[in-house]
Amino acid sequence: MEAIKKKMQMLKLDKENALDRAEQAEAEQKQAEERSKQLEDELAAMQKKLKGTEDELDKYSEALKDAQEKLELAEKKAADVSAGGSQQSLKRRTRGPRVSPGSSESQLLAEEPTSRGGGSPCLPRQAEAAWAG
Repeated sequence: MEAIKKKMQMLKLDKENALDRAEQAEAEQKQAEERSKQLEDELAAMQKKLKGTEDELDKYSEALKDAQEKLELAEKKAADVSAGGSQQSLKRRTRGPRVSPGSSESQLLAEEPTSRGGGSPCLPRQAEAAWAG
């Protein structure tokens, strides 16, 4: 009978130890689930932040592309104006000198090619106006 009582006490002790381990395992499981939930929330927040950052990157990439296109157009216009300006100055040089009111007749005759019939040198209209005025 004593052996049965000892056996019963041993079984009760084993049962209590098993219940304690089960409670401890349940507590650890609960902590692990809470940590998992916390990490999932963190992951969702990071994914949301990543999405926002990618959207911002797309926005700024598009703005950069637009700015580069505008810069290229401006550079082309500047090159065209520069080339056009060179052509304009070349045209002005071939038309003849600009006449200032203080120009002397001999300077004008020396600088201006013959422009009226017969091959004789003469003053251009602008010079005549300056000379007369």
